[in-house]
Amino acid sequence: MGASVTANGGIQVELGETRYLLDPRARVKADYTFVSHAHIDHMHTPAKNERVIASSVTGELAKARGYDLGSTTEEVDGVELLDSGHILGSRAIRIQDEVYYTGDASGRTRAFLGKCRTRRARVLVMETTYGSPEYVFPATAKLVKEVNSLIASAYDRGVPVVLMGYPLGKAQLLSYFFSSWDPIIYHERVAAMNRIHVEHGVPLKPGMTFDPAKDRDRLPRGPWVMVSPMSSGRSRLMAHLKKEYGAILVAFSGWALGRGYKHTMGADYSFPLSDHCDYEELVRLVQAVSPEMVYTVHGFAAEFARDLRELGFSARPLGAYQSSLSDYADG
Repeated sequence: MGASVTANGGIQVELGETRYLLDPRARVKADYTFVSHAHIDHMHTPAKNERVIASSVTGELAKARGYDLGSTTEEVDGVELLDSGHILGSRAIRIQDEVYYTGDASGRTRAFLGKCRTRRARVLVMETTYGSPEYVFPATAKLVKEVNSLIASAYDRGVPVVLMGYPLGKAQLLSYFFSSWDPIIYHERVAAMNRIHVEHGVPLKPGMTFDPAKDRDRLPRGPWVMVSPMSSGRSRLMAHLKKEYGAILVAFSGWALGRGYKHTMGADYSFPLSDHCDYEELVRLVQAVSPEMVYTVHGFAAEFARDLRELGFSARPLGAYQSSLSDYADG
């Protein structure tokens, strides 16, 4: 078995005569291309005859975001797709019993999303966005309770609240967790993703759609909750909502555990709600797969690989300059 990281950021896995390319960002020749989920940094526009492995929901979400993955398949001999828990439709991939690639993964259940399912494999390739010990997220129920208390206090004062998160994934969790507040307003980019979720059975509450080009001066006076894409509090739109309506800006990201995140984003409050595994969940994921070799990508790749070696695993970060996974076999 050999695998390489291509120049465009995809992970190349070769098993026998078959080549798989995992989450490429451009067209690269392979027998199969795997797209783990519909976040833009994991998508590309495939060639006409490219055979794309992805969930049907990922294909639908990708098309809504301007990427036509063509005719995707979830069934290939020797390949198993498993729910990665990251966003709606996201999948990890297991190729025979050799390679398990997580894509982006979550280690906990959240609202309508489950946690990443695992299988044993000889080689694990995993994203390590939060692979540093300071990134351990609080219980989701505790976080939701704190945010509801914040919104209640704002409503008592007649003040609106803007909840900011990535428009696909985080924003739907915010729409679900804080749907009891009325009125609830969805930025048009969030509303478009919400509609697809509802079509797939996710119970998201209807609300007013906000078009920032037309509606910025037409919002109701008094308290409301808006679910919006992540934006700097110093952006033109958010500065306007604060000045004109007195809105409180709340940012949601795993990076909120880091010092200064709130001020960097220009938000009034920030909370560590994430679509990824935290540090402890990453360790448990490795233990569940029980691999002979672990390759880490993204985030704290080098640091997490070092920690895994201290725990007794063979582990190396997989950088774009590396030509093959097998280059590290004896390292």
